[in-house]
Amino acid sequence: MILSLLGFSYLAFGLLALAMFSHYRDTFAKAPNPQQAKALYVAGWIGIAGTFWGCIATQGAAYGSILFFGLLSFAGLLVILMLSYRAKLLPYSMAISTLLSSVLVVMNQYQFV
Repeated sequence: MILSLLGFSYLAFGLLALAMFSHYRDTFAKAPNPQQAKALYVAGWIGIAGTFWGCIATQGAAYGSILFFGLLSFAGLLVILMLSYRAKLLPYSMAISTLLSSVLVVMNQYQFV
């Protein structure tokens, strides 16, 4: 479950990074329009809230909040490294992390793990 939460926090930070003009331009070689930037920003914060809810739901309030900040730190570092060295691959890595995290959630739901 922790790996799926890491994947979703990576997605959330990727969305927040793409909401910024310079990161969006580095990734897609064009500027975002204001509606795209606003949608990415809102979706990123919804993703962070969902990650917080997932951490609290799986670990309880005390350990869940500690896990949440640890996951955010690690996911933020991964997004920073991706933007620094391979900015054009950020959308693909976000899609892969979302797909793998969703698979892990489904597998955990049906107790295959």
